[in-house]
Amino acid sequence: MRKALLFLTACFCGAASAQSSVDNSKCPVGFERVDVRYDHAGGESVPQMRLAFANQTRKTVTGFVFSLAVFDSGGNPTPYPYPFEYRRGIPPGEPARARLWKLDPASVDIHRSGERVTLLEATFADGSIWKDNGSRACSVAFDYRSR
Repeated sequence: MRKALLFLTACFCGAASAQSSVDNSKCPVGFERVDVRYDHAGGESVPQMRLAFANQTRKTVTGFVFSLAVFDSGGNPTPYPYPFEYRRGIPPGEPARARLWKLDPASVDIHRSGERVTLLEATFADGSIWKDNGSRACSVAFDYRSR
């Protein structure tokens, strides 16, 4: 039986826009669900990522940009070559939103041992922007390898 370990890391990794301050001590997104799997509908296996997330701030979010890294069988992360954007308004206190993205089959190892989704950027209705400073600390990771 494979055990899934969930790692949630607190965010202390942003930089605010000069237009308005953003609380850098808190991750602006709450990850509710991350699911990378193959859809076998129609006889073709297509990898996809389903991500559910919520606005964790007191401001209206107008967009999020996420990255994906897929862990190989040894647990080494391989970055997915393209970012994932969600560009819709999410007022504070709203329920989690979910989005499904199809993935490039050549970029996802079927024998992967997990994945990590990281928030790269959040934009707000007041014009402020939160950006990851390179630490990728605002993320959620799953490692399916037995411990």
